Amino acid sequence: MFSNDSMMELFSPDERLRSMLNFEAALARAEAKIGLIPAEAASTIVKVCAEGVFDTLALSSRAASAGNLAIPLLQELIAQTRKVSVEAARYIHMGATSQDVIDTGLVLQLRPAVSLLEKDVRRIEQAFAELAREHASTLLLGRTLLQPGPPIVFGLKAAGWFAAVRRGRQRLETAARKGLFLQFGGAVGTLSSLGDHGLAVAEALAAELELPLPEAPWHSHRDRVVELASSVAILVGSLGKIARDISLNMQPEIGELAEPAGKGRGGSSAMPHKRNPVGCMNILAAANRTPGLLSSLLSGMMQEHERGLGGWQAEWATFPEIFQAAAGATSAMVVVSEGLEVNVEAMRANLEATNGLTFSEALASALIPNLGRSEAHELVERLAEEVVVSGKNLALMASEDSTVTACLTEVELNRVFDPREALGSAGAMIDRLLEGEEFK
Repeated sequence: MFSNDSMMELFSPDERLRSMLNFEAALARAEAKIGLIPAEAASTIVKVCAEGVFDTLALSSRAASAGNLAIPLLQELIAQTRKVSVEAARYIHMGATSQDVIDTGLVLQLRPAVSLLEKDVRRIEQAFAELAREHASTLLLGRTLLQPGPPIVFGLKAAGWFAAVRRGRQRLETAARKGLFLQFGGAVGTLSSLGDHGLAVAEALAAELELPLPEAPWHSHRDRVVELASSVAILVGSLGKIARDISLNMQPEIGELAEPAGKGRGGSSAMPHKRNPVGCMNILAAANRTPGLLSSLLSGMMQEHERGLGGWQAEWATFPEIFQAAAGATSAMVVVSEGLEVNVEAMRANLEATNGLTFSEALASALIPNLGRSEAHELVERLAEEVVVSGKNLALMASEDSTVTACLTEVELNRVFDPREALGSAGAMIDRLLEGEEFK
């Protein structure tokens, strides 16, 4: 319910094992390429990694007492390889340590996970860009602290959503480029067991896995992968803000927006009339969960010496949860953004229902040159109170007030209450938010 099938599969126990076995196979190929192990031995290891049968549940059970999943997995890999070639089994995992297998295995999962998120996010960007262009002149009540303010256009709101999501994708791409590196350092990060061949093996291994080679192993320096997780959490937070906006505007008494309808979507077990914002609900659930998950990674950065105790291990379950929650949020937002229903009439009606009070700022600003800021504010505040009591329109009240008419002509007063005059630089801001080759 709170992720999607592709991301759940990517972080499944079987895929976790597969990514770690891919590391071992690549290590064997790399060491054979530089002549450290026989080519025939490497071929055998690669074959067993690809075709061996590994009991995920049994290995997971053994990992609890072993301390990590790599230890029982390697034991099983060695045992199965010995059945084919005792000689080949001698070269498995040569020069590596458990953290090399686990961390690089995680990176091999995170790389396609980022791509999955990017694919969804680009669709969301496109949907919001189209909404922004379509509704560049659609008037909408601006709201601050959940109270009505001056009018805006819905296109500006949608363009703001678009830009936040685009920044989230760009932040994610940058963090992935900076954070997804090979992990290969051996026992304490010096590759000492490989003698003078350590960096040569590391370079060959990075090439095999198509991963960048960092300056040095990052066993207890988690800043780059935590930065990646942070970018995911920020993206989910931005989606949560948008979901909050949409769900508030979807309340029937406002009725300006609605998620796409469909059979079995958003119903209630008790109230047949309901059309619940279930997409926004799932996004907000993810946005509520990810800060806590991220805090676990941030807390775990204070790792001891060359190998962390507890902080590193806390990452194993946390990274999958963050990406799975993010996938649930992006998947839900794809559906919401691409099918969002915009009720222009309700937007206009809600604007008119304020009886002109949303123009109080504009009226006060127009009076300042003649009255000064304080007196203008006090006058408009008094008129606004009378509007609330009487139910009359502020424009009418202003036109009947002698102080106002002494300061403003009829034409000037009409401009104050013209919604188009209240939009300021909204049009230019939409263009600025949407700037970029693919959205011009």
